[in-house]
Amino acid sequence: MKRSLNTFFALSTLLIFVGCSSLQVTEESVANQSVAGVSISSKSTATQAVLANAVVYFEYDKFNLTAKSIQALKGVSDLMQRNSKITLSIEGHADERGTREYNLALGQRRAESVADYLISNGVKKNRLSVKSYGEERPLALGSNNSAWSKNRRVELK
Repeated sequence: MKRSLNTFFALSTLLIFVGCSSLQVTEESVANQSVAGVSISSKSTATQAVLANAVVYFEYDKFNLTAKSIQALKGVSDLMQRNSKITLSIEGHADERGTREYNLALGQRRAESVADYLISNGVKKNRLSVKSYGEERPLALGSNNSAWSKNRRVELK
């Protein structure tokens, strides 16, 4: 009886936590298959390799993390937990579709979803700086699916 009650409370707590979580995950569907969930440029040290120019991509009008993004962000959170001196700037971006104000808000939600994931995995909030640039800093120029899919992103710096 006691074991059954403990299991019930554990499952109830888990369901409450999952239901209250602001972290949202979705399946990935990027227009250009050459765009990965996260790309990382190579640098000379392991820390720089994981953090330098990491980019998380998003679907159109979405701020949910994809499975690929979560997999790469696990590495970032693990590294940040091992090195308490690392701080991150999390910069949200959107493609050119939508109003300037809407895209700034969407970029902010995207950046916050990355920050929420890192915080939920043990990274202290005071080590993260969240900012949105909306459509103001495109990675790729053009008004087509290929450019748009590259501009819907969060950069970790």
